[in-house]
Amino acid sequence: MDLPTFPTAVSDHLYHPILSWERSGIGILTGKSGIYRLALQWEYAFAVSGFKIFNLDCAIRFNPFVITAETRKRNVPPESLLENILVQRAFTPYQILDSLRAISAQNPKNTIYFLLAPCKQFFDGDVQEDEGRFLLQRMLSILQELQSERFPILVVESLHYPHPTFENFFPQLIQTASDLWELRTEDKLSYLKTRKRSVSDNVSVSQERKGVTQ
Repeated sequence: MDLPTFPTAVSDHLYHPILSWERSGIGILTGKSGIYRLALQWEYAFAVSGFKIFNLDCAIRFNPFVITAETRKRNVPPESLLENILVQRAFTPYQILDSLRAISAQNPKNTIYFLLAPCKQFFDGDVQEDEGRFLLQRMLSILQELQSERFPILVVESLHYPHPTFENFFPQLIQTASDLWELRTEDKLSYLKTRKRSVSDNVSVSQERKGVTQ
């Protein structure tokens, strides 16, 4: 199924990563700010193309008004579009792990999976540090399995958390992905730094695509 072509230069830059994404494995969108809004704009692009979207929202990051704003810009009826976007919330590490296991048992045909802030709950004050590290490794193991089975998953996660475990875990998370996009802002201009890595040969290609995000 093909994604639509968007007419303006801004939109071309904004949607380019998913227009070229092979939807065969894990991609990661990261950055210091603006990543969840951008992810929801990507969800709009997938949904308007006929894909079903499944969100595992781990930190109340899903905002339907971002998607409806995109529909208004392009005169797309929002009701039928939103019917194809499902949201499941998980607020503890155990709920997140259970939800990921459930995803692994599904048939991903015509569905794109978004994991919104999956790491945050592992650093909650109610989770002991050793327990959090152990559970993060379990999550990593499930994600590696999903990657090997080529599930079309987009992990949307902050570039930084004020927790010592994250600094060690995040590079491991990145290694599960075949695509990595980092949203950066310089002089009020937002752009994506893109790393493309072949799942089969682990060859990396980095490039930057500039464009103002809305």
